[in-house]
Amino acid sequence: MKNIRTPQYNYNFNINNGYFERWGNTTKDDPQYSPVGPEILDMEISTICHGGCKFCYKSNTSIGKNMSFKTFKTIVDKMPMLTQIAFGIGDFYGNPDLEIILSYCRNKNIVPNITVNGFDIDDNAVNILSKYCGAVAVSNYGKEPCYGTVEKLCNAGMKQINIHQLLSEETFDKCLEVVEDSKNDTRLKDLNAIVFLSLKQRGRGENFHRVSDDKFRFLIDKCLEENIRFGFDSCTANKFINVIKNNPQYKYLEQMAEPCESGLFSAYINVDGIYYPCSFSEDGVGLDVVNLSFDFLNDIWYNEATIAWRKDLISGNRNCPIYKI
Repeated sequence: MKNIRTPQYNYNFNINNGYFERWGNTTKDDPQYSPVGPEILDMEISTICHGGCKFCYKSNTSIGKNMSFKTFKTIVDKMPMLTQIAFGIGDFYGNPDLEIILSYCRNKNIVPNITVNGFDIDDNAVNILSKYCGAVAVSNYGKEPCYGTVEKLCNAGMKQINIHQLLSEETFDKCLEVVEDSKNDTRLKDLNAIVFLSLKQRGRGENFHRVSDDKFRFLIDKCLEENIRFGFDSCTANKFINVIKNNPQYKYLEQMAEPCESGLFSAYINVDGIYYPCSFSEDGVGLDVVNLSFDFLNDIWYNEATIAWRKDLISGNRNCPIYKI
């Protein structure tokens, strides 16, 4: 168990099963942000990806960059408050330091989670992922690489295996197809959930379009009516809450959705060691965290740019200040 105790902010995190609880002065208080730094770090450790997907918001290609273990260690050693790190990587074998990075997380009592594209997940990759990771998300770039990887990881004993599916007008039919497949394709019998990622018009995805409100509502109603295990990114939480207001299970479902937590409870650091509130905000002001002398709390978490972002996000009911979701 990992925990933090302060007068206004507290958490308990079970490293073994991922159970997390957060409270303020009392268990009924919900803190607006973590005063001790992010609970979760979103970290990009490679931009090398052979997928070439036309909606990639990072515009990744087969020629890219890697974060070294030395740089990773420099950053993480400054962030003892972390409970989990969500790793962004394209090709599984793109970063040769991946396994030692995952191992170091476990040595620091930080649970590593990762999103993979499914194209190069062989037996060795399955062994590494199942040994170190708490959860693995497989991006849906095709049934064979995606569903096959889900099956391999579930057969290795992993319980938190999800599918990441982009939600947009152009991919809406694919979203419905994944829902149907989750009921009928035996490769997905042990799938934890389908996680729908709302479009942010960035990178190669700038010419894609936000899904209509009617289609969004249809998708949610379908998943709820058919008992599909599903979720969304935090960007979508407020939109989801608005749609389910008349649902008889509203009070229960509303508790399952937490809006944007960037700069409040989470942080993003890209492959160059630059901090941004989230991975979709890289067009803004970034803060260098690689310098050996930096203090994360004073230099990053309480930097005036981070404070300004935090105030804007809270005042906007934690709706995305950059994109219309």
